[in-house]
Formats: sequence, C-alpha cells, structure tokens
Amino acid sequence: MKYEKEFARSLFKNAVIFLDSAIKYFNEGLDYHVNMVQSIVNLQFALELALKSSVTSQYGIRTILINKQKELKDSELEELYLANKLKVREYDDIKNYIKGKGYLFGFNRKEYKYMEMFQKYRNCVLHSSYHFSVDEKQDIEKEIIYTLIHVLGILMSAEITEDRIFMQEYLNENEYSKLLENSFYIKELEDFLRKEYDEVYICPDCLTRTLTPDFKCARCFNVFSDFHFYGYAECGDCGKSMVIFDAANIECNNNYMRGMCLNCGNETTIYKCPKCGKCIDVELEDKTNCHENFCSIFDEI
Repeated sequence: MKYEKEFARSLFKNAVIFLDSAIKYFNEGLDYHVNMVQSIVNLQFALELALKSSVTSQYGIRTILINKQKELKDSELEELYLANKLKVREYDDIKNYIKGKGYLFGFNRKEYKYMEMFQKYRNCVLHSSYHFSVDEKQDIEKEIIYTLIHVLGILMSAEITEDRIFMQEYLNENEYSKLLENSFYIKELEDFLRKEYDEVYICPDCLTRTLTPDFKCARCFNVFSDFHFYGYAECGDCGKSMVIFDAANIECNNNYMRGMCLNCGNETTIYKCPKCGKCIDVELEDKTNCHENFCSIFDEI
C-alpha cells in the first residue's frame, strides 16, 4: 500500500536525521559530557525509528501498530496515517517481537545487549539522570561504533544484492568522512562485512578490506563491476581471479598493464593476448598460457 511505504520511508528519513546528529557529536569528542549524552540519545532515537521502519518495510505496518489499530481496514489506516493518528507499539515490544523471531535480522545476544543498553541510557537521561561510570565512559566509543555498524548497519542497509545500498551512504558526507578517520570504525566495518559475506576483498581505491563480492566498496562506495573499464585476471600468488587492471587501456599499452590482486594484495603485470583476448598474470610463468608471440588457443606449442 502506498501509505504504508510512505510511512516506512518517513521513519527512515527521520532515523537518518538523528543518526547524522549522533555522529556529529561523536566526531566532536566524547570526552565532553554534552557530546557523549547527545550522541547516545540521538543514536537511540535513530535505533527506534530504524527498527520500526525496517519491520514495517519487510513485514507490514500492522506488525508495529497497537492491537486496537492493527485490525482496521487499509482505508481506515490510511486515514489515520494522514491525520497523524497512527499509534505504534512500544520500542520494547517491537524489539522483543524480532527477538522471538531470530531469523528476521539475524541479531545475536550482543546486538540485543547494545540495543537494550542504549535504551537504558536514553531513558535515564530523559526521565531522570544517569551517572556514567569510568568504565562506561571508556567503553562508550567502541559501543557506539559497534551499534552503528552491526545494528543500524543491518536495519538501515538494503538486502545483500548486487545493487545493495549501505546505511553509510545516507549519512552526511562531511561527518562520514570524519568518521572514517576512526580506527575502531574501520575495524568494526571489516568485521561486519566478513559476517555478511563469504569473502571480502581489498578496495583498489581506499586499500581497506571492504570490497564486497559484487565489487562495491562499503567504505568509499565506489563500484568496480564495469568490465569495459575494469578487468580481472587470475593471481599468480593466491590463484583467485581478482587481479584488477585497466581493461580499457591495456591494448594501447602494448597489451601489458600493471595490476593488483584484491584478494592477497600482490602487485603484478597483466598480459592480454591480442589473438584470443585472454588476460594472464605474467608471474604465473606457465609457458602453456598465452604469452608474447604465443596464443594457447590458436598457436601450437
């Protein structure tokens, strides 16, 4: 239903607003109490909105509505939506709903622990006060980053497809670039991608292991799947067909081009056979393969 999609999209957009704010305060330094509190509270707002948006998108608006409204007809729900009168279940209820259906997002105990922890912080800050212990202050940076990547990274990213859009692509560009300077962030991002994909490769632009099997980097978002421009050859070191090279200009360069293996990082030279078009890592040193003045398909040994 159109109103249902609009409702989920509105929740998502608001989640991005609060997440941008959380990251802004995070980047300004958690040593300042105001920045720490603002980052925590805004992160929790983003979590609540992202959870509702994701559940609505995947399982329908009735999943998150109070019992009295979920039985109404679509036309009645649309009227309530337009009148700003939809009533959503408590965050705890929705969180426990997905907790009881582990397959929904694949969250483990650790993810739920952080969801509950930030909810506790937010409630205490808004309704009374909260005294952060020394240990909590020391751990909060890593906990925010973990929640940002492993929880919001699931709730706000598209499904694992060739055209997947990552949560980070919706963020304020300036604040995101500052976030990339945080070593904890890069480590957690790499850990997240290893959980999401069977294999992750080195991005040829940012040189971090954040390239998905669909040739998209989850850090810089560049895509290397246009095979008119990017060629891939088998690596003489690791055997993976992940040596990237400039496919558009190799013929203009006497059929030789430097390349780098996105699996093991080995830098090498690629030769393109002018007869059959095969691209070979010259470090293979296998004379049965195509090499200068010899084609393994059209020439006899």
